[in-house]
Amino acid sequence: MHDAERIRAFGRALDDRLAQRVERTPVGDALFVDDLPQVYMLNYVRADRGEPDEIKAAADTAMEHLHHRKVFTYLDLDFGWRKHEHLVMQHLREPDRRVDTSHVRDVDFEEIAPLRMYDYENAEEGAQLNEAQRRVGQAIDVRWLAAFDGDDLAAWCHIRSADGVAQIEDVNTLPLFRGRGHGRAVVQHAIDEARATHDVVYLEALEHDWPRELYDRLGFVTVDRCYHHLRAPHPATSLRIRTPRLELRLATVAELRELYRVAEAGIHDPAVMMFEIPWTDDLNEEQFFGYHREQLELTTPDDFHLQLIAFLDGRPIGTQGINTHGPGRVVTGSWLGAAYQRHGYGTEMRSAVLSFAFDVLGADAAVSGAFLENEGSRGVSTKLGYREVGSHFVSPRGEPMEHVDLELRREEFRPLVDVEIRGWPW
Repeated sequence: MHDAERIRAFGRALDDRLAQRVERTPVGDALFVDDLPQVYMLNYVRADRGEPDEIKAAADTAMEHLHHRKVFTYLDLDFGWRKHEHLVMQHLREPDRRVDTSHVRDVDFEEIAPLRMYDYENAEEGAQLNEAQRRVGQAIDVRWLAAFDGDDLAAWCHIRSADGVAQIEDVNTLPLFRGRGHGRAVVQHAIDEARATHDVVYLEALEHDWPRELYDRLGFVTVDRCYHHLRAPHPATSLRIRTPRLELRLATVAELRELYRVAEAGIHDPAVMMFEIPWTDDLNEEQFFGYHREQLELTTPDDFHLQLIAFLDGRPIGTQGINTHGPGRVVTGSWLGAAYQRHGYGTEMRSAVLSFAFDVLGADAAVSGAFLENEGSRGVSTKLGYREVGSHFVSPRGEPMEHVDLELRREEFRPLVDVEIRGWPW
């Protein structure tokens, strides 16, 4: 087996060990670690064959329970997603020069774990990525090395080892210590240590990133190429609004599929329409998905259309929407499946989203409304302190119905539930 083939086999075997679950697709295996959903390197489709549209379709099907889409392949294709070309570089010659590595030593990963968090604005994502590194260490022999600047840990990398192959990975220097040669020192030391007991030593580098130049000077030569295709999740998918009983967040396609079944089971008495747009009269799954997809695509930091889903014990029970409605104003709207009404969930989720509107978004006022016949929605508004500011007539089924317009000012809002809000990206 040639060295490039050994390197491919090394990476494939490690990924297989890390996977909690593997699904077969027409283009290759889909690998998942379900309890670390934000770690793209552990949740992806490994495409060995297929054309771009076929591979994208396979990823959409296999990964519908996730917000992101990720494909790893050795095929040089374009999907219209973000494409990262990785050079597989093997150490085959001596470096252009050697540096002192006496300040590099072995460390435990837990010494490095908190330092790696500097690169992640989302603390939950950073925590999951650190846990992923721990699991790599459980699946394969891993040795962490760090360069010190005096008493301060300045740079690090690790060596993954199996069957005579060693991979140098996670090369990083803290911003405060960059430009002092620590990166070169820690990689050189890793090379020396790996070559002593392995006949193949390699690493990966982004094609258009500057570290590849350093690796070239250190004696690495490109022997293969692989491609990582990513459709990153919308930033708003990181938002979590939690109350004592509920969690409000955006849903994956799989969760929207489950929510659609809640809507199919019934929301209101079919004899009385509760919505200005009578969407429940002609439920259509594709239109249901399309609406949620389009609303998210329209969402920007200054103009958002969030159709948050209310989850009870991890299962979707309804929606709590919040949209911009002019300067300093938001509009809310919601529904619950019939089985979940009259349990106080509507009040709980509206109070939670109002806390988000006033405390996080800085809104001055929230507007809402309901038909006179919708006593449940109007009761929630009354509990939360809304006041009537007018009414208008609409005809969702051809007959005019009076719709009461409601407003709540920030200074008048008194939350009815405790709420935890995190992950808002803007």
